Amino acid sequence: MDKRDGGVLGELHPFMKLLLLGFIVFFSLMVVMFLGSLLLIPFLGDDWLSSILRGFDYGHAENLNILRYMQILSHIGLFIVPSLVFAILVGGRVEKYFNINYRVESNFFILGVLVIIAAVPLINFLIELNMRMTLPESLQHLEEWMDQAEDSAAELTELFLNVETLPALFFNIFMIAVIPALGEEFMFRGIVLRIFGQWSKNIHIAVWVSAILFSAMHLQFYGFLPRLFLGAILGYLFVWGGSIWLPVLAHFVNNAMAVTAHYLAHNDYVSVDYEQMGEETISLAYIILSIIIVAVILFIFYMRNRQKAAPD
Repeated sequence: MDKRDGGVLGELHPFMKLLLLGFIVFFSLMVVMFLGSLLLIPFLGDDWLSSILRGFDYGHAENLNILRYMQILSHIGLFIVPSLVFAILVGGRVEKYFNINYRVESNFFILGVLVIIAAVPLINFLIELNMRMTLPESLQHLEEWMDQAEDSAAELTELFLNVETLPALFFNIFMIAVIPALGEEFMFRGIVLRIFGQWSKNIHIAVWVSAILFSAMHLQFYGFLPRLFLGAILGYLFVWGGSIWLPVLAHFVNNAMAVTAHYLAHNDYVSVDYEQMGEETISLAYIILSIIIVAVILFIFYMRNRQKAAPD
């Protein structure tokens, strides 16, 4: 984690790299959203944005498609473009900075997928635990605001996920699993974790700080703990696995499972919702088993990393 960066700005102090990253993210988001909005003018007219803001009807299919388009644009502007620009300026070469060409045995990719699947009961238990948390009475107004924000986000997510056709399912997987897996992993594991690793000289601090920022970025208080835990798993997959593609794949699988499970339940193809595993007391055995399997798999990655680092 203490590797030197080889780009024109690679010698910057880690704090200055964070400031640079923030500037790039802000500028990139503005540019991408502006250009993306311009592309809609020939189809919707030059006042489409103001008309939507005046009275947005989520139930209208065209408006919902616009929201999907803006969701993709925002992710590209917030994560994908800034990650690539930052890697060029600070790292010199994108593939080197993100360890894109680092070779990992196929069985470790399988383990990376298994650790995410095994973590489902524990993550769902953390969701339930997080939902029961309340703020002090002095922060009641803040809690009410968070409740409203959660409800609005849940409503929009439900509208995105409630689809009936396979093409719509595949598009949701692209929008909710493929793009976030690439953008968020390149940003938080590839860049943020690396910066804090250089700053603190401690991979555990780097993993958990990047996981905290990853979870906080979603601005969903009642999902903070499970996303924090997920971010930590993804971080250790990266630092002990050596390849950015390990957390990318694991992140994709996590999101794709949720999207597919919702599709199957919404269309009555299945009656069991895997997202409920871990939320009831009777499933304590699943939670304990989940913890054990996750710990064992991460320990395997840890030992692999030690063996790779050991001199011949």
